[in-house]
Amino acid sequence: MVITHRHIIAAAKTSGGSLLPSSSSRGQCDDDTDKKHFGGKHSTKQLGNKSPAVFAALVFLSFLIPMLIFGRHRPAYEATRPRIRHCCRHPINANDDGPMPKPWGWQRWGYHDFEQNFNCAGYLNDGTKPVPTMEFWETMLKAYNQEVDPTYKFDAIVPPTEGYRHDENGPPPYYAKLSPGKGRGLFASRDIQKGEIVHDGTKSDVVFPDGLTWKRFVFALPRKMACDQVAWTFTQPFEEDGPMRVVSSLNIAILMNEGDKAKDVNVEPQDGNGAPSDYSSVFYALRDIKKDEEILMNYAAYDTDYNAAGIGAQSQTWVIELVETCLNSLGWRKIGATLGLGRLKTCLSKRTLVHYSMYMLRYFI
Repeated sequence: MVITHRHIIAAAKTSGGSLLPSSSSRGQCDDDTDKKHFGGKHSTKQLGNKSPAVFAALVFLSFLIPMLIFGRHRPAYEATRPRIRHCCRHPINANDDGPMPKPWGWQRWGYHDFEQNFNCAGYLNDGTKPVPTMEFWETMLKAYNQEVDPTYKFDAIVPPTEGYRHDENGPPPYYAKLSPGKGRGLFASRDIQKGEIVHDGTKSDVVFPDGLTWKRFVFALPRKMACDQVAWTFTQPFEEDGPMRVVSSLNIAILMNEGDKAKDVNVEPQDGNGAPSDYSSVFYALRDIKKDEEILMNYAAYDTDYNAAGIGAQSQTWVIELVETCLNSLGWRKIGATLGLGRLKTCLSKRTLVHYSMYMLRYFI
């Protein structure tokens, strides 16, 4: 049944008072300034003047109510649906491996938005992925030259499949292969002595100038390669009180796994005095490492702060501001007063506003 102006007037006359319960039943939304909006009778003339506000309020509630019912408890099949919607709203196929189109608002994506919206979980959890080939690294280099640094080149002597030029003897003392239960990893190519430099990130790592550049780089990659790069990206300051930077690598050095237990860790970043340092990119052997033993670090050696590095999630704050601006333009008080709700805005929690925003944007973006 369609609710018309006539039905609202009839309901008001039948109840003999307000259109909604009195202010005593409103819970936490009570406010002395709102009491004048509750318990009063609306005349035909008053309601006639407020018909546009009534219509706007009903439209708003028609979207809000389904969100409150379904938005907070998404069914299992909904939780796995891709959230990127672009052009013709074709969902992302987990088997697609071309570069992903940039959706509206991609600049505000955070690190975890890429993992989720690129459907990375299944691919990253596959422990049988092969070690990257030279073709893989060349594709990644092409995107890096295009979006970040056109002058960056691979070493002419040591290919990325072997790492980088570690010293005058060539590549670092490790090679890449599949690690049981861990996927791709690094293994000692010879016996390594305690205190020896195993990996030198100053010769291997790439540091992005800012978060937006990193995002452009990820979007320039084929989907699965983009998932790899997201998983390989970490944050690190290079000096005390220095800025947090976005760091990765374009060679097998980035495949170093983490030890399951503290006793499994056999390398760590240290400063020139041999002390552990999260500002250092040079990894030393903590003990003797036998040939073909896996090289394992502790990922907690570096602080993870995506927000400080410029790749944290910014979408929620932005959406909240957008929706508040739009709804403020409609006039919260006018709609609330017409329905007898007083300060409608104070009755909506920040979380409800976020859910409502995401619910709406999901179908229009």
